[in-house]
Amino acid sequence: MKNWFTRITMPITIAAAAAFAGVGGPAAAAPPTPNPTTPFYLDEPIPLGFGHDCAGFRVLAQLTGKSKEMSLKRDRIIAISPGTSITLTANDKSLTYLITGTTHVQVLSDKSREVRSTGKNLLLVPEVPGVHPEGLFYTTGNVNYALTPTGGEKRLFSGPGQVVDVCALLAK
Repeated sequence: MKNWFTRITMPITIAAAAAFAGVGGPAAAAPPTPNPTTPFYLDEPIPLGFGHDCAGFRVLAQLTGKSKEMSLKRDRIIAISPGTSITLTANDKSLTYLITGTTHVQVLSDKSREVRSTGKNLLLVPEVPGVHPEGLFYTTGNVNYALTPTGGEKRLFSGPGQVVDVCALLAK
């Protein structure tokens, strides 16, 4: 049985693909799995949170809905989250987002991951010293990015999707 971190990470994708190592074999789908029902801080270390949120303040998250992962041939994974939403609270402000997007992960020969997120997703971007601070971004549409074998940022997300800087909205 997978832990809850693995089950909820695909709607919250940038920290997610680190959970997938060496996927292969025939297509297999886990049954839809409920997300945790208790609020948690995004900056808590795994498995409680994701280790990242907004630079300078903590963000409390509350998830509702279910997620499902499907392992496919040729080291691919598709994750869906129908009916999933997340409420983020910080600095006496709350925002709720529908995160029903689909994420496609291709595990490459060096174990890094090429990721394409479509639909509505919340991306947790880790800090890259000297490049950018950590952050949260709500994307609608198509974005793609690459992750290192350990789940770090190999290439920042980009694409034609719309992007909302959630940390800017939650800041004081």
